[in-house]
Amino acid sequence: MDYVTKGYEPADALQYFEEISAIPRGSENEAGVADYICEFAKAHGLEYYRDEANNVIVKKPGSKGCENVPPLMLQGHTDMVCVKLPDVEHDFTKDPIELEIKDGWLTAKGTTLGADDGMAVAYMLAFLAKEDYVHPPLECVFTSMEEIGLLGAMAIDAGKLSAHRLINMDGGTSSENISVVSCAGGQVYNFRRTPAWEKAEGEALSFKIRGLLGGHSAGVMHLGRGNGLKLMARILAAVGKNMPVSLASFTGGAKMNAIVSEADAVIVVPAGKAAEAEKTAEKIAAEIKEELSVSDPGFAFICEKAEADQVMTAEDSKALITFLQLLPDGIRKMSQEIKDLVVCSSNVGILTMDGDTIDICDCIRSSEDGLKVTISEEMEALAALTGFEAVKGTGFGGWKYDAGSKLRALCADLYEKMYGKKMEFEATHGGLECGEFKSKIPDLDIMVVAPCAKEAHTPEESLNLESFNRIYQYLLAVFEELCK
Repeated sequence: MDYVTKGYEPADALQYFEEISAIPRGSENEAGVADYICEFAKAHGLEYYRDEANNVIVKKPGSKGCENVPPLMLQGHTDMVCVKLPDVEHDFTKDPIELEIKDGWLTAKGTTLGADDGMAVAYMLAFLAKEDYVHPPLECVFTSMEEIGLLGAMAIDAGKLSAHRLINMDGGTSSENISVVSCAGGQVYNFRRTPAWEKAEGEALSFKIRGLLGGHSAGVMHLGRGNGLKLMARILAAVGKNMPVSLASFTGGAKMNAIVSEADAVIVVPAGKAAEAEKTAEKIAAEIKEELSVSDPGFAFICEKAEADQVMTAEDSKALITFLQLLPDGIRKMSQEIKDLVVCSSNVGILTMDGDTIDICDCIRSSEDGLKVTISEEMEALAALTGFEAVKGTGFGGWKYDAGSKLRALCADLYEKMYGKKMEFEATHGGLECGEFKSKIPDLDIMVVAPCAKEAHTPEESLNLESFNRIYQYLLAVFEELCK
C-alpha cells in the first residue's frame, strides 16, 4: 500500500498504524483487527492467544541476554470511537480511515482518526516485529471494547499473563510528559420497586428543577454540583412533614455517569393544602439556591398546578422519597496525596417509572476497593429497609495511587534525562483499563505513557508525529533500562 506517512519516523510503527486504519474497528467490531494481529503473530513466529471477546495477547521472548529479566506487559485497546462530520460519507463498518498530514499532525479526512488507541496498537506491533534492540520478555495485550465500558479488559484471562509490570499506552494528552497515576473502579446498581396505584384525590402540583450544571460524574464530582434527584427528594420530604404526599410521577437523569441537571415530579396533596405545599417547597428551594450559589448559580425551582388521575399509594410514595433522600450521593472521600482528586463517590444518575416499575440507577466510583464495597453494602442495606430490590450491575476495578511505584520512578527519571523535562502526574476519578488489570493482578506496577494527541472522539482528532517518534525512542530506552 502507499503510505501517507512515508518519510516520517518511526517508519515501522507508522506503517502499522496505517494498516490497522484500513481495518474497521469500532467497538464490538474488532474481529477484523484481531484477525490481523493473530496473522501478524503467526508470520513472526510469536506465541499468541485470542479469546471470545477478541482480546489478543502476543508474547515475545527477551532479547539475547535478557531472557530471564522479569517480563513487561504493554497494553492498549484496538477499538475506536466512530464519529464523522455531517457532510462526510463514511461507513465505519467497511470503509478505511482516510489519513492525511497537516503541519506535522496526523489526522483523518472528516472522521475520527483512531489514535485513541491505535497508537498503542502500532507501537506494540512494531516492538513485536523489531529485532535489533534490547528488551525484556514482552507480553503485548490488545484489548477490545474499551470505549463502551472496558469490556475487553474485564473479560481477559489474567492467567495467560505472567508480567507484574505494565506500561499502558492509552489515549494521549496535550503534553507527552503527563502521566496518569490512579483511576477509579466502579459499581453500577439498579434499585427497583413495583408500587401500587390508586385514584388521585386532592390537589395536584408539578415540581420542576432546572438550571443545574450537571456534568460527567468522573470529571466534575469535585466541584460539588447539585444533583436534581437528590434535591427534589429533599423538597418532597419537607412537604411530606406537614401533610400526606402521593406521587403521580417522579423522573430525572439520562445517564448513570452524569450528575442529574433536571428533575420532575407531580404530587397530589389533600384538598386545600396546595398553597401550603407550594410555600414549603419554595422555602426549601430558596435554601438550596443559596447553598448552590457558587456551584450551580442557575438553579431554578418551578411549581405549577397540575392534573393527575392516579398516584402511588402513600406507603410507596414515602418509600421512594425516603430512599432517594437517604441514598448516598456525591463525594465520600478526597485524596490526601493528590490535590482535588476524588477517591470515592457515588452518583444517583437516573430515575425512571417505566410502566409499573420504579428504576433508580446509581454509579459508585472508587480507587479504593474497600470503600466501593462499603458503599455497596450501605446501599443494599438501605434498599432492604425501604422495600427496594438491589440489582448489582457492571463493576470495574480501580487503581489506587502507589507512592512507591518503582516502574514510574524509573520511567520519570529516564524521561527527564532524555528530554530535559520532568514528568507530571495526574489522577482521574474515571475508569481506565489499568484498574481492571490491577484488580486481576494486585501487585501490578503500572506506568502510563502516550504521545501528544488531541481532540479524541471527534473528527478533529490528531496525533503529533514528532511526539509519536519521541515516545517510540523513549520506550526503547525504557526497555533497555529494565534489562540492566
